[in-house]
Amino acid sequence: MTFFAKEYPLLTNATELRYHAAMNTSAIFEIIKQKGLRLTKTRRAVLELFAATHTPLSVPRILTELDCSGISVNKTTVYRELETLETVGIVKSLSLGDRKQYFELASRGHHHHFVCLECDGVEDIHFDESDLVRQEVLLAQQNGSSVFRHSLKFFGLCKLCS
Repeated sequence: MTFFAKEYPLLTNATELRYHAAMNTSAIFEIIKQKGLRLTKTRRAVLELFAATHTPLSVPRILTELDCSGISVNKTTVYRELETLETVGIVKSLSLGDRKQYFELASRGHHHHFVCLECDGVEDIHFDESDLVRQEVLLAQQNGSSVFRHSLKFFGLCKLCS
């Protein structure tokens, strides 16, 4: 079982491969159908938004983006959609400190985040994690623990707010 499958046990290996191979909307819509879910107008719009956005989204931002696209949805419906999509492993929720909850496609792979303290913007951060992996091994050796995953968040001012 791969790391991705451990974290999202509802996905099969075939689905996992499809997730990593293509994060386009048609692949995601196919997974929705395989899970026996209907592709409602709201669900389609939320998924298209996630596929087009490369940063985590908060519910207020999702509502704003949908409204700008001419799709009127109430907050409760968006929360229900996100809960369903998280249950089947298509999106995952993130807690970024004491800030609001964010969501992103689960298929984006492991990465970290930068959070702007001024505008609440969030950016994905990718870098060589070899030092972090060495620290995980060292931690396991020192106290006999098992590390399964880690999360690293950077807080500061983004380029626009600096």
